[in-house]
Amino acid sequence: MTRDVDDKLRAFTLLELLVVIAIIAILIAILLPALSGARCEGQKTKCLTNLRALGQAFATYSIDDASGYTAPVHPKAEIDWFYDGEYEYGGSTGLGVFADPDFREENRILNKYIYGHASNVPKQLFQCPTDRGVLPAPVNFENFFISGQGRDKPVHVGTGTSYRLNNHIDFLGQTQYTDFFYGPYLRPRTRVPNTSETVLIEETVAEVAKWNTPDHVTTGWHCKVNRFNVAFVDGHASIIHIAGQSDNSGNYPDYWVLRGDGWRMDCWPEPPVKDKVAGN
Repeated sequence: MTRDVDDKLRAFTLLELLVVIAIIAILIAILLPALSGARCEGQKTKCLTNLRALGQAFATYSIDDASGYTAPVHPKAEIDWFYDGEYEYGGSTGLGVFADPDFREENRILNKYIYGHASNVPKQLFQCPTDRGVLPAPVNFENFFISGQGRDKPVHVGTGTSYRLNNHIDFLGQTQYTDFFYGPYLRPRTRVPNTSETVLIEETVAEVAKWNTPDHVTTGWHCKVNRFNVAFVDGHASIIHIAGQSDNSGNYPDYWVLRGDGWRMDCWPEPPVKDKVAGN
């Protein structure tokens, strides 16, 4: 008899069980966003680590380059308007034109500064862990990601790398120098006025924010609106805010300037560099 009484005292009632379930559900609802946020932070940190490593590889390359260029200029990257060197500097073999024999991973110049002559090595440094590709926007900066072979794919699958070189060229015709580069591409490191603020490579999704108006919301790959990971010419990496196009005020005549808090895409007051294709 005593055992039966003790069993009844120890058993949960239905109400108590429902209360426990409700408490667990509340705790899960509270913890899930925190866990998701922690996961995003971890992935963002991994991406920044990639960019720092790439920034150092670019710096090493610049020392070796005969012209002291900030980034490799692939021998075939300047033969046509489609190849302006944004992705062919390093990474894996991509799709379409980025699978061209000249642009396969073994022929991408920066790879040897990171992997030496090793073959079949995963090029993980060139992959943002949350690279989700590029979604359509009011202004689409590159059809390869919207209607071409890179559609609905991570950028690194299509091009071989998640990170785009900052060539900052005036395709909009806002200045008289429409065939010139205003950023560090095709420019010696010594001709970059502020290496600690000039962006060298960026998460490709940042281009969506650059090409659209300031009121367009571009969600980055790390759960933040209009915030993107970049590496600077001096080799360090950071997060920047981009929203909208350039400032063509009277302070920068005939120069395509795009700047924000602690960063710039342009190399003012250094003269723009003429695109080799346009010069042919």
